Amino acid sequence: RETPLVLVVAGALFLSILAAWVLLSSSGWKTPLGVVGIMFAQVGLAVCALSFANLVIPLFTPVLSVALASAGATLWVHLTASSRIWTLERAMLRVQQELVVARETLAAEESAVEDLEEDLETARAALSRSENKEAELTRFADELRDECGQARALAEATRQRCQALERDLDGLRGVIGESKGLADREQERLRRECEERGILTRDPKMLTMFRDLKKAARSSMPVLILGEPGTGKELFARALHSLSARAARPFVAVNMAAISPELFESELFGHVKGSFTGALADRKGYFELADGGTIFLDEIGDLQYEHQGKLLRVLQERTFYRVGATKATTVDLRVVAATNRNLQREVSEGWFREDLYFRLKGVVLRLPPLRERRPDISLLAERVVRDAAREAEREDLALSREALAVLERHAWRGNIRELQQCLQQAVALAEGMVITKEDLRLLPPVQGDLPAGQETVLSTGDLGGDQAVLTCLRHHEFDMQAAARTLGWDRGTVTQRLKGMSFRALVEARGDQARAALTLAGDPALARRVEMKLQEYYHHLIKTIRTFQSANPAVAACRKRFKNLPDRHFRSVEVLVRQYFDQSARYHSSGQL
Repeated sequence: RETPLVLVVAGALFLSILAAWVLLSSSGWKTPLGVVGIMFAQVGLAVCALSFANLVIPLFTPVLSVALASAGATLWVHLTASSRIWTLERAMLRVQQELVVARETLAAEESAVEDLEEDLETARAALSRSENKEAELTRFADELRDECGQARALAEATRQRCQALERDLDGLRGVIGESKGLADREQERLRRECEERGILTRDPKMLTMFRDLKKAARSSMPVLILGEPGTGKELFARALHSLSARAARPFVAVNMAAISPELFESELFGHVKGSFTGALADRKGYFELADGGTIFLDEIGDLQYEHQGKLLRVLQERTFYRVGATKATTVDLRVVAATNRNLQREVSEGWFREDLYFRLKGVVLRLPPLRERRPDISLLAERVVRDAAREAEREDLALSREALAVLERHAWRGNIRELQQCLQQAVALAEGMVITKEDLRLLPPVQGDLPAGQETVLSTGDLGGDQAVLTCLRHHEFDMQAAARTLGWDRGTVTQRLKGMSFRALVEARGDQARAALTLAGDPALARRVEMKLQEYYHHLIKTIRTFQSANPAVAACRKRFKNLPDRHFRSVEVLVRQYFDQSARYHSSGQL
């Protein structure tokens, strides 16, 4: 008996919808396996129907419908992938901007809480000493206590909003990462291709990056490579160039952080003879030297804001003027940029131009740090030891198992560059034919959630030192509560320590708040947040001394007001107070005030 046409069409439609759903909802090896499983299930159903019910179920129509649905779903995924990722990244940028506003609000609210707590403590001290006006002081203390509680609740709500936004941001990053996953069957082939270009890895994330790099090499789109220092960004840039149609043309690497601001245009675009003092001949810039090939702009995140507009124009127009020239120069080149900074956050906080960011990020590759690629450590270590031993004419030198185990447990904050330095030193200092764990000269691992770079401070027992506290604050992006939890202190103690370091930084920066904030932050992306805190601390100091007529009584009042401040920082407070009154005296004497 033949199957009715209506059932054949309905079955084919059902199978095609099922195949499309499998392709759109799954990834990796599950996708082709699911489609093949649907086809085999249809064949099995046809055999069973013929054997047990004498019913003939056609195979051509259902299988053809599954194939067409699979092809359509695959085409849809490829057509919508780029727009979906773009939408997700725009959503990331929006969440990042909301997070910046929330963090700034949190900094202001924390400062308000600190001021109220100090006012409350002062009121309590006055109440304990006072014999008169006890009722008035008690009422004032109660009002301050209520305000302080409300401010704490508001700060806690803002902190929870920051944490929620950070979770949303991590989720969006995870979705983008999943959309660029790597099928397992490609890994072995990609490992061999990576090794041919000097990239040693077994890590699926790195292989995914290399696969995307191969695809990007076929076009002339700009590429942005992100990753911590020492993760191999320049190696990936060179591999991109060698895989592209421009491989026979120049590859020019430029360290943007090393270019003097005064020579920015001359270095990148060149100059003509006599255009400025010292220009004794015409000179081609890096862009002109890379004409026809690839220019690699390393550390693009360190580019000064005023130079970002000039670079943007060149990237848009592909033309520029040499310094002193009247005729424009046109170039045809591929732009690859790299940075260890979070450019998306810097765009949100106003440190990096948004239009330049979107001009650079045609294809984005995020290289994972070495501590997230543990299986690669042994592979890299053996290669580094072999090369270093050959150079030192000690080719029989090898790593012991204990040394390899220590290497695999180490944090490697400096990534591959730190691993190379460690092993090259070990090869030079090893006395026997085997490198032991003692030859590595590595510090023992630090317990707990402690920031990178704090190992040296802790090894000397200086957990309470200013540098250790500052390093911890930087690690937690100046979240006072998180830093206090890591250090095992209360938030007020951490606040007083940061307040003292802020006053000292202001003195050293001669009152320049932006420079003092950058010194404390250590990262321009954090400088705005630190500057807000510093402004609040300084405003509170000025508010305390404004009513006094001279420096000495003001200093005495500050000693009572900031009694929880470490003594070594009170000298900075005294300097700032005296500077304020000296400046006021000069204004009065000049008739300006």
